[in-house]
Amino acid sequence: MDKERLTAWLHERKFIYCLLARLYKASPATQLLKTLSANRLLTNLVENYVQEENAGQCEVYSAVLQLQAELDLGLKNPADYQKTLQADFNRLFVGPGHLAAPPWESVYRSRERLIFGEQTLAVRAFYRSFGLESKKRHSEPDDHISLELEFMAWLCKQAAKPDISTEKLNLYMSGQTRFLSGHILAWAPALCDDISKAAASNFFRGLALLTKQWLKTDAAELRLL
Repeated sequence: MDKERLTAWLHERKFIYCLLARLYKASPATQLLKTLSANRLLTNLVENYVQEENAGQCEVYSAVLQLQAELDLGLKNPADYQKTLQADFNRLFVGPGHLAAPPWESVYRSRERLIFGEQTLAVRAFYRSFGLESKKRHSEPDDHISLELEFMAWLCKQAAKPDISTEKLNLYMSGQTRFLSGHILAWAPALCDDISKAAASNFFRGLALLTKQWLKTDAAELRLL
């Protein structure tokens, strides 16, 4: 892959990781919902890599089409739809009470299923190896799904810098491969499965299936590169 194509690919991936991170950080506000609807961002994303002969990917495509249809209809009464999504987001990720889909790596990878476990510390160390620290490290575990996705976006951004040396490029590309395989893919697919089973809205069910497929596809592309 030549430098121009590599840079474009990195920018595209940075955008996708940023978008996914934003959608898992907080329930989307009305303006973001309108942007998603008008630009068909999630539908266009799934259409870029779905192959009809793959049954699993067809399920993703169908779910995202249902997401888009619900989104378009919901925005006819945006205040009510935003409240519906906020309630679903809270039930899945925030609480109070039992969480249907706890958004932290340590919960999925530790026997005790607790936050701030050894996986949290491992993710924190990975960030620090690149000179980063989570601004919310004292109140929000470093291994929240939105933070891990943001970190992948940051690695893409660094690798796409026009004056980057070959050594630095290799460092950031290697970091993406290692973090994706060693952390995100070790637990996020199970998180997405829990979301898709428990979500009351087509929005979060479609987002979960899309996220799971996107991570798998991105990992395969990174291996090929």
